[in-house]
Amino acid sequence: MTPDMKYSALFLVFAFMLILPANSLAETDKALHFGLSAVFGAAGESVLHHKTQMGTAERIVYGTIIGSLPGLAKEIIDSGRTDNHFSGGDMAANIAGALIGAVVANVVNNRILISVDRGEKKVSVSMQFDF
Repeated sequence: MTPDMKYSALFLVFAFMLILPANSLAETDKALHFGLSAVFGAAGESVLHHKTQMGTAERIVYGTIIGSLPGLAKEIIDSGRTDNHFSGGDMAANIAGALIGAVVANVVNNRILISVDRGEKKVSVSMQFDF
């Protein structure tokens, strides 16, 4: 394990412990917010990773923002309903999930290489992952 991977793993654990209390993951609603935002955060970082020239920190920050937006939209819609409200706990789960998703995607995207070679009669796709 490289020093960067060690720091990334420690950062993940530390951020997770600070942002989202352990008992809130036991609630199904918070776990759903966390999980869906992690997917959106990973997707956001992956698109930025392959389509822009941003640095690592920028991709993680913007990936976290992208991953948090669907949850923010849901909370704003909920706050407009008479039988519901904006939940800070749900929003914390959204942000934590998006951050974790963006960081994990960054680690994976830095170690994966996908190439597409197009010939006259066939296309070959190869993938390499550095462990």
